[in-house]
Amino acid sequence: MAETLVIRIPSANKDMEADWVAVDAMGACTVAPAQGALADIGQLAPGRDITLLLPSSEVLRIYSDIPLRSSAKILQALPFALEEQLAQDVDSLHFAIGERNSNGLPVSIVSHEYLQETLGSLREAGIHPTAAYAESDAVTPVPSTHVIWLTEQQLIIRDPEGNSVVSDAEEIDTLMQLRFPLETDAGVGTGPVNVQVYCSEAMNAAHAETWDKLRLRIASLDIKLVTDGGIAKLASGIRTAPGINLLQGIYAVKRNMSGVWPIWRVAASLLAAAFALSLAVEGLSLFKLTQQERTLDAAAGSTLSMIAPNAGDGPDPWGQLQSRLQVSSGGAVSGPGFIEALNVLAGAVSQTKNLKIEALNFRNETIDLRLQAPAVDALDKLCQLVNEGGVFVAVIQSANPSDNAIKGRIQVKLAGS
Repeated sequence: MAETLVIRIPSANKDMEADWVAVDAMGACTVAPAQGALADIGQLAPGRDITLLLPSSEVLRIYSDIPLRSSAKILQALPFALEEQLAQDVDSLHFAIGERNSNGLPVSIVSHEYLQETLGSLREAGIHPTAAYAESDAVTPVPSTHVIWLTEQQLIIRDPEGNSVVSDAEEIDTLMQLRFPLETDAGVGTGPVNVQVYCSEAMNAAHAETWDKLRLRIASLDIKLVTDGGIAKLASGIRTAPGINLLQGIYAVKRNMSGVWPIWRVAASLLAAAFALSLAVEGLSLFKLTQQERTLDAAAGSTLSMIAPNAGDGPDPWGQLQSRLQVSSGGAVSGPGFIEALNVLAGAVSQTKNLKIEALNFRNETIDLRLQAPAVDALDKLCQLVNEGGVFVAVIQSANPSDNAIKGRIQVKLAGS
């Protein structure tokens, strides 16, 4: 599976600088975290999926109770359903949705202007994201624990259910008091509260007093120091548990199949080879059947010329032979030895005078021939001529006088059958 290049766009970003890191499918770093201009990232993009982490302050997260199920219809209806809850003109906003849960349908909202400007700057640097998320989506929820992500610009609090609160970092003291009041203020039955904080060493020292106050309000406080702005931790979180991809609707990415093709090249080559082999086998089978059909027509034409010299050449000699001899439609008219036996019979009939074939049937590898002969000797001669080659055996089954002629029945089958 392809690696993912995760790029975080900071809140204050006039110079379009960013943090980035590459991770594998399990969230482990494959390219060390770095920071710099977008132009420095372009060389890392080829062959990797690209995920953006946008400032949470630019993305509004709310829930909707819209009853529709189709994603396309939901995206069409959301601006009208949420219009009264939003201060901005809904036409200036882009809506994206996640998986419905017990709270309803999660919706992320970002301004078209911001998203278009950011994507435009990335395109100029040769970077084409395949996904974009709010930075808060990369803060992994922890069961029974409130996770705090603190940078110099913003504060993110994510509760055990995955809901996020985003604020300016300078509002941390006020937000801590509101979010984690004393047990006497919070009421009975709130239960123990556990908090896990991710911040740099400098931010930890700057807010030491805040942590001391917070410890008085909660059951436990665990502070984890991060380096490189925590981009590696965020990349691991968004890679293993993504949130709401903002690149939906008009921003949806059209996948380039050229990156997928190498994975399927061998399978596609084998499939093409199998298909070509199948065509070759079918072609050979068709060729053999065509040859057999031509041989059968030739044999039928030869036999037809013997018993009906005036029949003439036609497009369907076998059909004419069937009609004249009343060949039984219930029996097979082809099979092992049939064409060869028909050729032998045609030669034998041509050497026996005054024979008239009345009917011919082929079943169970045996030709049953009914014919009229001037005498029994003619039937004997016909059998002798068929038997001369040693391949077929002709046996007289009956010979009955009828109107100065002999009505005979002869069976022809492969020798030894």
